[in-house]
Amino acid sequence: MVGFALGWPIEWLIQRFPLGEGTPPSVRRRWLMAGLTAGLFAALTWQIGVEPQLAPALLLTALIVPASVIDINHRIIPNLINYPGAVLVFVVACIAQPDRIAEFAISGILCFVFLGTAWLISPRGMGLGDVKMALMIGLGTGRYAYVALLFGFIASTALSAYLLLRLGAKARKATFPFGPFLAFGTEVALLWGPPLSRHLIGF
Repeated sequence: MVGFALGWPIEWLIQRFPLGEGTPPSVRRRWLMAGLTAGLFAALTWQIGVEPQLAPALLLTALIVPASVIDINHRIIPNLINYPGAVLVFVVACIAQPDRIAEFAISGILCFVFLGTAWLISPRGMGLGDVKMALMIGLGTGRYAYVALLFGFIASTALSAYLLLRLGAKARKATFPFGPFLAFGTEVALLWGPPLSRHLIGF
C-alpha cells in the first residue's frame, strides 16, 4: 500500500523536474508509477523481510524510480534528487546497520570515482547526473554496489547490441539515458546482492 501511494508524489516529482521545464501530467504514468513502485516495494519486503535494512532499500527505490523517468524524458537526473537523496539514503542505511557505516561511505565514494572517471573519459557517453546517482546507489547498497553497476552495464550493453543488430551502422549515433539501467542494476543488487556475490566473487 505504501508503494502504491507513493505513485502520486513520484508523479509530482516527474512533472516538476527539471525546474523551469518539467513534464506534462499523465494519468497513465501516475498509475504506472504507482504499480511499479508497489511491485518493487512488495518484492523487496518479500526478499529482505521486515528488517532494518529494508528501510534504506525502499527509500533508494523511491528515489531512483522518478530519477529514471526524468532521465528518459529529459536526459537529466536532477541534483535536487541526487544530493538530498544521497544524504538521506546514507543516514537511513547507517541507522539501519551502524556496523556498516564505513562500508557504505567507501562504496559511495568508489562508485562516484568509477563513473566519474568514465565521465571524464567520455562526457558524451556518461552524464554527470549518472555519476551523482551512482554515489547515492553506492551509499545505499554498500558492498553490493558493484552488482548494481555490473548489471546496469550488462543491460545497457544488451540494448546497444540489439540496436546494432537492428539498425547497423546507424546505431552508432543512437543515444539513450543510462539512469534507468543504473536503477535496474540497483534493484538487482537490493534483491539478490548477497547470493549473486557468492556466485560472482565468493563473499
